[in-house]
Amino acid sequence: MPDGRELHAALRCAHGNGGGDAMRPRARNRIAVTLIISGAVLLPPVQGRAQSLPEQFAIVYREANPSERDTIEDIAKRLYPDRRDEIDDVIDAIEDEEKAATDEASFLKGWEGEGSFGANLDTGNTEEWGVNAGLEVTRKDNLWEHRFSADMNIREVNDQRTEERLGAGYRARRDFTDSPVFAFGSVEYERNPFQGISRRFTEVVGAGYQIVDTDDIDWEASGGPALRQTRFTDGSEENRLAAFLDSSFKWDITDTLSFSEKVTLVLDEVNSTLTTSTAVTTDLYGNLSARLSFDTIYESDPAPGTVSWDTSTRLSVVLGL
Repeated sequence: MPDGRELHAALRCAHGNGGGDAMRPRARNRIAVTLIISGAVLLPPVQGRAQSLPEQFAIVYREANPSERDTIEDIAKRLYPDRRDEIDDVIDAIEDEEKAATDEASFLKGWEGEGSFGANLDTGNTEEWGVNAGLEVTRKDNLWEHRFSADMNIREVNDQRTEERLGAGYRARRDFTDSPVFAFGSVEYERNPFQGISRRFTEVVGAGYQIVDTDDIDWEASGGPALRQTRFTDGSEENRLAAFLDSSFKWDITDTLSFSEKVTLVLDEVNSTLTTSTAVTTDLYGNLSARLSFDTIYESDPAPGTVSWDTSTRLSVVLGL
């Protein structure tokens, strides 16, 4: 085991060797705890730092929880700056093994994701309550990604429903070896009676391109033909062929702060729909995070008595699953 001087030196290395760009207290605590656990196999000698990456690094990384792996990777790259490519190769190999194991596992295994929840309650001259909740789970293997999502926004004022938005969807993505191009198919359900939509289904089959795929940034764009079946609140129905375009961007700004932006456009000859979702998420404790999001929905030809734009600003608590 490393002695106190070695731990202190490694902690200084993990913190950036100085206080000018000191990390947030919680981030420092996470690094310190992780370093104590893995220090016995990761720390090089303080004098004459070892040039080879310890074989035990793979064991530490493999056994770590998903939320701990980014911290372990960051520590290892700071302790062994000349071995960054080797560290990336070890991590890639482990992740490939895990995806291969997922390939062979039952479809019910290997899922991960998050759930979010927010609510408000006002009493007195105005009786108002509202609730919003969301769920997204994903299963990835070497070539396939499956994603289920659902969300709900309901609000009442003085026993009168003033907002009701429900949505659910499934998306399958098929990657191709050593190619940024992928194929996908999706089906989505939505309900928004205050925008005149009793229910709407959208089915899409298309292709996409992984624009950026790094440790910190994930950005993809996709598109294809779509079918939409809409039932309006006045009882009328509409079935149309449409074009589907989508962009999804996520940036891990730091270990504890991330930014995401999703833009979806469905174009048909009568009514086009634009939806956007912008969010900032920050870690709170363990698997708990806080999220501030701003969502918009635009209908180019809204139902009579409704307006084109709907917006929603929410503060939610997020639980990693």
